[in-house]
Amino acid sequence: MTYRIGMLLYALLQFFAFLLVLVGTPIDMFRPHGTSRFCSTPCLTLWGYKNECFNTAYDSWADDLWANCSNRRLQFRVAQALAVISIVVYGLAFILGFIMLFCCFCLRWVCLTLNILGSATLGVVWALMVVAYYKDDGNCCPMLSSRFDFGLGFILLVSAWSLDVLGIIVLLHIC
Repeated sequence: MTYRIGMLLYALLQFFAFLLVLVGTPIDMFRPHGTSRFCSTPCLTLWGYKNECFNTAYDSWADDLWANCSNRRLQFRVAQALAVISIVVYGLAFILGFIMLFCCFCLRWVCLTLNILGSATLGVVWALMVVAYYKDDGNCCPMLSSRFDFGLGFILLVSAWSLDVLGIIVLLHIC
């Protein structure tokens, strides 16, 4: 019985973590100082700059924004790739966790591996955003904290990562 409760808890944690990654990835990582996180104000996402954050059109792509900042451009490219990988990994972990709930208890090791992988990939994504926020990369690339605050997307990614770590603890407990 405790195994069933643990597996149900894991499946729920993974479902919410997957939703948070899915929603948090395309939206704002950073908002200009003094703007609301919930209004359609300018924002900076993993893929570029938008004048209206709730719009789907980008005013400037990340490669154009960081054309003179090779380190920051590379950071954003790596974060983009790892964010997409994280969505896939978290989705697979949820699907397999749901299957594990009804049968195939042996999938717990696959789920544990996926959670560790997801924790690593998403951890790198938000760590790269923290580095961009606090690190000055030269004259053309001031630290983002001078003009921006963390956005809702960043908060959702860190929350998803936290749920993933809790999922790992739950899996280790029921294994």
